[in-house]
Amino acid sequence: MDSFEKEINRTFLKLNIPFVDYGITSCDSISLEGFFRNPEFPNLSQNRNQLFRMASMTKPMTAYLALAVLEDNGIDLHDSIGKYVPEIDDLEIAYKEGDVIKYQKNDVPISFHHLLSFTSGHAYEHHDPIISELLSKKEIAPMKIGDDSFLQAPLVFAPGSRWGYGISYGWLGKAIEAISGVGLDENLKKYLCQPLGLEKTSFNPSQSSKDTLAPVYFRDTDGAYSDIGSKITIGLNQFHYGGGGITSSLIDYLKFLQFLLKSMKSNVKNSIVAEMFKNQIGNLGVSSLKSYNQSLVNDYDIYSNIKKTWGYGLLLNSQKLVTGRSANSGSWVGLLNTYFWVDQRNDLAGVFLTQVLPCYTPPLLKAFQAFEELSYKYFTKS
Repeated sequence: MDSFEKEINRTFLKLNIPFVDYGITSCDSISLEGFFRNPEFPNLSQNRNQLFRMASMTKPMTAYLALAVLEDNGIDLHDSIGKYVPEIDDLEIAYKEGDVIKYQKNDVPISFHHLLSFTSGHAYEHHDPIISELLSKKEIAPMKIGDDSFLQAPLVFAPGSRWGYGISYGWLGKAIEAISGVGLDENLKKYLCQPLGLEKTSFNPSQSSKDTLAPVYFRDTDGAYSDIGSKITIGLNQFHYGGGGITSSLIDYLKFLQFLLKSMKSNVKNSIVAEMFKNQIGNLGVSSLKSYNQSLVNDYDIYSNIKKTWGYGLLLNSQKLVTGRSANSGSWVGLLNTYFWVDQRNDLAGVFLTQVLPCYTPPLLKAFQAFEELSYKYFTKS
């Protein structure tokens, strides 16, 4: 739709966004595949099939894989994951007493439900003060190394006691592999890529796919951009991280969201997708995300003043958003400022893909909000 693209591209240009691939889908058809390249960045590829590091937009895909593997193997969501990856039972809970970090035994078995719902006690190094401090003291391994050693970081609360965003989907991926007997990428192919025709989605991209990887820009406090793509290994590590290791394309991710919409709107509901869109944390609140590494992320109060819950792999907004998004829609974000939402009530889903650090910078948040608002203006019935 030319008028939509002209309007949103003007907004991207005004906000000085380097590049965005964006799209809209309903359950029946992909309505838009958009493409913006800022002329102030003349070396950008004009490839309309770029590969993106999806980072945490991997999580809903991994959630689907986990639920499918558990269903196929007759495993209950509330079973202890320690039956399949025993080393998780060795994790202690770290806590602060004055200025000293201390540890206590975790007496609550961590379940698949805990991992999927972010109630397992795991945290991210850039969002938690204790994990950040342990990292600065070199007492735990950083995620940037690219192996699975960061998964040995301690818990920061007792499983089931609260919601906290963290590395639990890394453990979930290891459990999927242990139960299925094959790697995470093979599970991705079996349960999503082959059924949905996702040709560019992988935990292990081929060299030809790597050649089409989008660049990564760092935006400094003055608003200047520098290309740091050569330093970013997200989606290219030997360890396939279930919380952020997928590379994909605009069309593939639109197909995935279309599948979620179609599953939710079908008279015969896909039980796995239905679980993803249910409140899985009860009365536990979804807290704002505090930054302990400003080069990676900014502080982010997610949809402030809106009640939020968590499903499996998805943030659920319990109230309607100003953009037009319906209550009980699902969404999430990736570290490199990639965003999506799925609104089954309006039969509308959208994807916004760029590759910029730090995450949650105001211009990128404004750009995504403008994209979403215009999507409801142009693609929903009045």
